[in-house]
Amino acid sequence: MLFPQLAALALSLSLSLLPLSHAAETVLGVYMFHRHGDRTAKSTPPANLTALGYSQVYTSGQYYRNRYIAANAALKINGINTDIVKQSQIAVSAPSDVVLQSSAQAFLQGLYPPVGSALGTQTLRNGTNVTAPLNGYQLIPVALVTSGSGSEDNGWLQDASNCANAETSSNNYFSSAEYKATLAATNNFYKSIAPVVNRTFTDSQISYKNAYI
Repeated sequence: MLFPQLAALALSLSLSLLPLSHAAETVLGVYMFHRHGDRTAKSTPPANLTALGYSQVYTSGQYYRNRYIAANAALKINGINTDIVKQSQIAVSAPSDVVLQSSAQAFLQGLYPPVGSALGTQTLRNGTNVTAPLNGYQLIPVALVTSGSGSEDNGWLQDASNCANAETSSNNYFSSAEYKATLAATNNFYKSIAPVVNRTFTDSQISYKNAYI
């Protein structure tokens, strides 16, 4: 089973304050805190973004494009470039991790898709004409964030890392009626996938309790 964890990328779309042409509500900027896509299990490293995960974050990027960036977006950010990205209007960060960085790139592909010949053709000094590869694929930098460090100063949040309160809360859940009911209700499901994971986990470990792992 593949289970996404919290925290993938932080992305902000913003502009300098521009003169507003109307008195209605105007969106000046957006901050997104996003999950990464489906990945392979961490118990069998290295973990990688799956085809499903790629599709998930790419589709999410398309959703936010249609919501905030597209020419006909209902909540279009005031003055933002619709088709060709303007780097000064966007900032993206993700921790230094293959799954998280890949998710960020896939999300951006949906947010600002290739624009074909719109990027133009460059003529070199020797007369050679060069057009952008991959049908005008747009390159958007993704800044690296050191996982777990300085969480109050960046977009990376993972409260389970070195947090005694988070550990206590998790342990309390295992004694709750909700957990015990879910453990019993899902027992047959987890036993049914035992042949797939029995080289990694013992029979006693294949249960809802170890779903994340």
